[in-house]
Amino acid sequence: MSVSLSRKLLSGLLLVVAGGLVSSVGAATLEQQREWYEQAQVSLEEGDLDAYQQLRGKLDDYPLVPYLDYRRFSRDLSTKTPAEVEAFVEEHKRLPFSNTINDRYLIHLADSNRWQNFVDVQPMPPRSELLRCHYYYAQSQLGNKDVAWQGAQSLWLTGKSISDACDPLLASWQKAGKRTNVLVLERMLLVYAEGNRSRLNYLNKQISKGGGRDRGKAILSLFDKPEGVASYAKRSKVTPFNQNLTELAYKKQARSDVREAVKQYQRTMDGQHFSKEKRQSLADYVAGRLFSTDDEKLQQWRDKHIATSTSNRLIERRIRMAIREADWDDVGKWIAALPDDAKQSNRWVFWQARLAEYAGNDEQAEQGYRSILGQRDFYSVAAATVLDEPIEYPVKTVQFDVAKVKEYDTTLARIKELIAQDKLLDANREWHYLLRGLDGEQIALLAAYAAANKWHHLAVQATIAGKLWDHLELRFPIAHKWWFDFFSKKRELSTITMMSLARQESAMNVEAVSPVGARGLMQLMPATAKETAQKLGRNYAGKNSLFDPGVNIRLGSGYLKMMLERYDNNRIFAFAAYNAGPSRVVRWRKETDGKLDVYAFIEAIPFTETRGYVQNILMFEVYYGGLTDTDIPLLQPNELATKY
Repeated sequence: MSVSLSRKLLSGLLLVVAGGLVSSVGAATLEQQREWYEQAQVSLEEGDLDAYQQLRGKLDDYPLVPYLDYRRFSRDLSTKTPAEVEAFVEEHKRLPFSNTINDRYLIHLADSNRWQNFVDVQPMPPRSELLRCHYYYAQSQLGNKDVAWQGAQSLWLTGKSISDACDPLLASWQKAGKRTNVLVLERMLLVYAEGNRSRLNYLNKQISKGGGRDRGKAILSLFDKPEGVASYAKRSKVTPFNQNLTELAYKKQARSDVREAVKQYQRTMDGQHFSKEKRQSLADYVAGRLFSTDDEKLQQWRDKHIATSTSNRLIERRIRMAIREADWDDVGKWIAALPDDAKQSNRWVFWQARLAEYAGNDEQAEQGYRSILGQRDFYSVAAATVLDEPIEYPVKTVQFDVAKVKEYDTTLARIKELIAQDKLLDANREWHYLLRGLDGEQIALLAAYAAANKWHHLAVQATIAGKLWDHLELRFPIAHKWWFDFFSKKRELSTITMMSLARQESAMNVEAVSPVGARGLMQLMPATAKETAQKLGRNYAGKNSLFDPGVNIRLGSGYLKMMLERYDNNRIFAFAAYNAGPSRVVRWRKETDGKLDVYAFIEAIPFTETRGYVQNILMFEVYYGGLTDTDIPLLQPNELATKY
């Protein structure tokens, strides 16, 4: 007997047994439904449609049955009519796969050259590049040439590679004489900005005889030798093309040899008669690459051009450089150079008060500090700490009412079952799909529902989607507390500190994976986890074990403890090292050399991400303190006393 046949017989036997059980005891239990659901999936995968249909007939009330219907519908997608697909998508429009089934059907129609059906199903340009390629080709095949060629041009003008699906469209577009040398050159400039030399060479070969070859050659020459930019700018006629190429080449020169770029600045700007705004923009670009220079003349050039800049980012970098050097007069000078709206932000109001305090102007300093009290903001809480005032900030609550989310019952039941089945990725997708297009009040109610069900990371995600910044009880769930309390005692670490770090790292999502591969609640890199496990005398079971909250918190708390011990329980250093690595903290401390207090050191952290990271966790501890009736100061006495 074949394996396939034996499985079918077993499946049939299970159906008979299951059917008998149901008829004898009434409605199926959730466990029975789950078992049938799994059996139905197996039957569908093996092509046993009779067994599948019998099982499917028992699952009408099971929350995840739409996923089964999706798989069944997908099997025969090529046989469906546009009307059938449209009806299926409409019926399942509240599920994430509704878009997927539509896109897959469009690809099938394109592969089958059913162009009229394609535009019937997709009457407007799609978002994905691949489907836009098919859409505009469909228009060309249906005689709508103007629409097709406009679409082809929009797809062509990119510095990145183009989907192979566009080849028929672009070939037709080219054959119709619409791909001109001018468009080839425009794309070459876009490719220059992306830095792809081989693609530039390919495009240069596409320039036909006549006008354009000299400009293609110029693009390649300035890509290979951007140091020739000033000479090119001077000898070339002032045109939009030459200005664009000059700008690209000058920036490339600044990246490869910033000193030479400074030397060539004036000739380059004058050569192409750049506007005042463009000259400042390019000066900003070069100045941004001169923050680490020791050359006094280059420093003077940098500061001269930053002084005329309107770039908050650039001026703030210069302020932080002055803070690192403890040059308070310079700090004041550069704060004064900020645009008024930036100057009035809590950050720089705090620092203007700080400068007044350093200068002995206590009344002015206190006035500045008090002007920003009572806000949900690091600098507001820092001002309260300086003044030794109670920490206050606005807090909102939402009353959970199950009746007000009744319209979402079907989706919420699916999410509940997905979580119960440990299908967290699918649950997350459903949740994000549900929140789309809802207003703040609706999202707040759903966040409260998630919190009531202990879907902690979904509650946090809802507060982010709805910008519910004052709903602290929803934003900062007391999640996985047993594990945090256990390792708090084991490591002699604050539960609140660990929870605050986990909230910053992963928003309490046990299956979070960062773009660089950090995993779990406290976002451990697998290599760091392995090394930490060895130091703790534990076996490391591999990167997937980091999705287990107990394993992750064990190793994450162990690594945090090592960082705190390394820095004498100074959280500022420990948090910065957890985020950016201990070697960078060593370098930053060497640069400041004990000249700064805690506020100045935090502000002087060069990495925007790390600076915000440290400030966030300090604030999160304050918030968690409020939620647990624990008095948590923004800064501990040892941190205030340290010379940084």
